Amino acid sequence: MATFIQPFPIGQLIWPAIAIMVIGFLISLAYTRRAGLSLGVAALKSGLFLIYFGFLFDGTFTFRDDWKYLRFGEELVQNGVGIFNLMHNYDYVRSTVKSANLFYYVYDASALVIFGHGYFAPVAANILLTFIAAGMLMKAARRGLGMGRRASIGLFVFLALSPSLLAWSTVANLKDILVATGTAGVVYAVALVETGKPKRAVMVAILCGLILALTRFYVPLMMGAAFGIGLLASRRGRRSPWLWLAGIVALAIVVHELGHGSIGGALHQLRSRLSDPVTGVLRFMLTPIPFHTQPQYAFLNLPQVFFWAMLPLQLYGIVSVWRSKKMTGRFMVIYFVMMTLLYGAFPTLQGPRHRVQIEGLIVIFQYVGILALVRGRFRKKRRYYLTEAQPPSGPHERLHHGTYPLA
Repeated sequence: MATFIQPFPIGQLIWPAIAIMVIGFLISLAYTRRAGLSLGVAALKSGLFLIYFGFLFDGTFTFRDDWKYLRFGEELVQNGVGIFNLMHNYDYVRSTVKSANLFYYVYDASALVIFGHGYFAPVAANILLTFIAAGMLMKAARRGLGMGRRASIGLFVFLALSPSLLAWSTVANLKDILVATGTAGVVYAVALVETGKPKRAVMVAILCGLILALTRFYVPLMMGAAFGIGLLASRRGRRSPWLWLAGIVALAIVVHELGHGSIGGALHQLRSRLSDPVTGVLRFMLTPIPFHTQPQYAFLNLPQVFFWAMLPLQLYGIVSVWRSKKMTGRFMVIYFVMMTLLYGAFPTLQGPRHRVQIEGLIVIFQYVGILALVRGRFRKKRRYYLTEAQPPSGPHERLHHGTYPLA
């Protein structure tokens, strides 16, 4: 971890801040069709980036991993390696970073080329990813959950400005935002399958699955398992042999690409580090306690207050999404539960960082919980007024009601 680092000169930050502003605005506009709203969201995210790295950044909220990504990214830049020539240089990159989860190193290298050499460069790229993730989850909610146009626009803003996602994407150079975006893409692919767009779904799933396999290899495996369970839990899925075939093919591709040795070794390592899953799940879902954080995680104090306040609505939203009986909704809930149980079983994986990759699902559950609560109260209120306004039909009812309050 690095400390006591000076903020970056504003001149270095102008280009990435403009890129966040302009590209973020265009992405938001493409999804919401609301110019003023899109401009406001993009301006806020760009402004926070500029303020943090131009005035507040001192290295406090950094980690060992993020400096390692940056160091190897700079080495890859010097050797002319980036995202677009990764396949040609795959063996070199793997031997350099000594990891199968190598995509984020190349991602850092590309960000340094585009936005300039500094810690802020991959962070700027991560901020742009949050616009894409919010858009794909918005589309998934419309297609897969039947959310209306206005409600889905609200979801986009709720996702883009979610306190936890806003904090993590603006402060730290970590791969979890990339994993969260890949997760959003897979959820969108499931929604495309559910609404009869299998070709587009396969393209999106392959792209996102490949990125995830090269960033956090076990995530596609968990998604494949969640998709299979979701098929069993979905009436439409159980009746469609094509969906079953798609699930089997997807899982076979992932296993083939990763190799049996990698999977077996990882499972052996995970089994040796198992802990009590009950306390682990609670720790994974609730940490850190607001205003009781370590110095590195102090930027999460306010976001965690919001997160804790939203927990009842999050649970309400999970139930509401499951009760929708949509295949997309079932996939989201099953994957969320599986990842929560997985991380809850291992002490080294129970910190708030690993929760970032499923933060998009958490925010959707929060939002659906809010909608369900508001609409439930509105329906009860409307039912009450309609009942009170109903004219009595007979003399006995007139005597009982006395007056016609809203007639």
